[in-house]
Amino acid sequence: MKKICILFTIVLCLFITGCSNKFAENEYDSVEKIIESEDRYAKESSVFNPIDGGYSLVVSKFDGRQTLWTDTLEESQSVEIELSFALTEGQAKIVHIDAEGNVTTLIECTPETSTDGYVTKTVSMTTGENRIKIVGFDCKNIDLKVLFAISQ
Repeated sequence: MKKICILFTIVLCLFITGCSNKFAENEYDSVEKIIESEDRYAKESSVFNPIDGGYSLVVSKFDGRQTLWTDTLEESQSVEIELSFALTEGQAKIVHIDAEGNVTTLIECTPETSTDGYVTKTVSMTTGENRIKIVGFDCKNIDLKVLFAISQ
């Protein structure tokens, strides 16, 4: 019985330690981690919906990095992206990753810098795979809308 209690205590400690989302803060500015094709995140109460011309994301808690959009282009083009981005706690950003692995921050958000409306960014999409990701830590109550318009 004593061995079972000790084993249970060890497993419980490992579980509690493994649930930490400190990884998200440590990897927030790591280009090497952001460009990885694999996502790594922890989130609660997430709703990701297509809306006319784009996507809407509402999340109650978020830590990590998640791909929101990906497309493989046969030729380079410019795309106008309209972003509405707000949260009540934490720090997050929306990034574009081009086919060569270059990362460009489209918008960065804290509770103090949440947008009141849409911010328009013109993004140069390269031939090959292009991705849009959200990257954040300690985030609460994210409300994000991303709208696309091709502007050759």
